[in-house]
Amino acid sequence: MNYSKLTKTQKRCIDAFIKLKPELETCSEITRPEIEDLFKILFDARETGGEKIGYPMWLVKGNKSARGVYKFPAPGLSVEDSTPASKTKMVLPAVKVEEEDKEFFTDLKTYGIMETA
Repeated sequence: MNYSKLTKTQKRCIDAFIKLKPELETCSEITRPEIEDLFKILFDARETGGEKIGYPMWLVKGNKSARGVYKFPAPGLSVEDSTPASKTKMVLPAVKVEEEDKEFFTDLKTYGIMETA
């Protein structure tokens, strides 16, 4: 997750969390109990005229780092820190298909599985 790619509503939520807990400015992870505690404070503040911030379901859905730990898109993180590992490309070595096919069919003929035409 990257702060610059969040929606306006999501950024408001992250900013409100950071206002309550400034050390989140440079954190890359947040725990479920922290999210719930911060949301409870914001929810209670609504009664006295505080800003309406909904529960950040988008934060806990699919952004898991470990059990009960979620990726946190802090604005103080660099873009490289928030790049998911799944975006890296895996390069496979070139396979000689024709050579393997010839060996396969030769083995089939040798063991009588395939008759010669």
